[in-house]
Amino acid sequence: MRTLPWTVATLCLPPITALAALVALAPEAQASRLVYVNTDPITVQAGMTNDPTMDSVSVNGYTMTEFDGWTGASEEQRRELLALLKDTSVAFDIEFVLDRPAAGPYDMVVFGSADDHTSSFGGTCSAQVGLSDCGDASGAAIAFTYWGCLDMDEQLDPKRVAFHTLGALGYGWGLENIAGNGQIMSGWSASALEFGTACANINGPSGCAHAGCDAGKQDSSADLTATLGARVDDGPAEITVLEPQPNADVTAPFDVVVDIHDAFGGVTAQLEIVGFDVPPVVDDTFPYRWNDLALGDGPLTLKITAIDADGNESSTEISVCVGGDCPDPDPTGDTGEDGDSGEEDVGEDAGEDGVGATGDDGQPADEGGESSGCAVVAAPEDRPFKAGGIGALAALALFGIGRRRRAAGSSPVRHS
Repeated sequence: MRTLPWTVATLCLPPITALAALVALAPEAQASRLVYVNTDPITVQAGMTNDPTMDSVSVNGYTMTEFDGWTGASEEQRRELLALLKDTSVAFDIEFVLDRPAAGPYDMVVFGSADDHTSSFGGTCSAQVGLSDCGDASGAAIAFTYWGCLDMDEQLDPKRVAFHTLGALGYGWGLENIAGNGQIMSGWSASALEFGTACANINGPSGCAHAGCDAGKQDSSADLTATLGARVDDGPAEITVLEPQPNADVTAPFDVVVDIHDAFGGVTAQLEIVGFDVPPVVDDTFPYRWNDLALGDGPLTLKITAIDADGNESSTEISVCVGGDCPDPDPTGDTGEDGDSGEEDVGEDAGEDGVGATGDDGQPADEGGESSGCAVVAAPEDRPFKAGGIGALAALALFGIGRRRRAAGSSPVRHS
């Protein structure tokens, strides 16, 4: 069994800040580093090698443990955790997944309670543990996130857990603890869910050399770019509309909810009402949704567009009927001998998608041909930055309200 130092840090959490320095290389390339975020129960062996595909680690001080996983976390919390990991690491060629890859190599993060910490390493309960591996020389490894070492109200907070998960992984990628707070590998502050972009003092004696910085200092982003590479363009994101379903009858107000899949973070979504000459309503944080659309009765088409960190765009449209009393494009259901649908009943001004007639101003028309209806997108208190209104005169007002919790920072600690 090799003797390798392990780095343990007890830190806290932040709200998300997106990284702006994004570098795109060749399209459709696979990420250089794949990370399996394993929130399920798992037994990690004390083996002869550090091999996530075999669920084994080789390091002094570790005892085989049956980890609980992220106990009590909902599917929504797991997906939010994944989104936060992607957004925080968007500048680097790292892909995070919730399902075990079919083959290695890949890093793996496992999640455990306070009892799991006692069983596996003992000592003071620390929220993150990772293999100290200068320059990522040993390659893929297992990192540990001990949610059970956090305060009770933090244990199911995806932001808290994302912060510690990235810290645990960072040790295996060659990073060390940073003095102070405000970024991954340091203590918590309001901007801690980001990797630093300048040389910062290392907390305690340094065991690794960090390119571009004086001894005892580290530029986390520069290190990760050198070790793992900059993000590679993987093509446009994929959009799945969860609510409402295509051609559904809906009652105002209703919500629009979508799932957007992209290998990396930094995705922005926007919602448009086709036929309304107004700017789209933007949502740039997971989960992607627009709440309480209050629109007049009638048929309409929703268009959702996703823009990824490399500027690739993808979009989809769905037609719905507000109020449940929309004209049937083919009420008889008759078809001609050649199999084509019979004459449509929606009127001369039907849109190209056949969802209904429109007035002169492009808005859905009522039975008399006059434009009718309006849209109001209202945001509940827990939905910051998601409010807007679409009026009958095509005026859109966006209102942003943001509320972020702050948590007091704690100094990171480490031991071998």
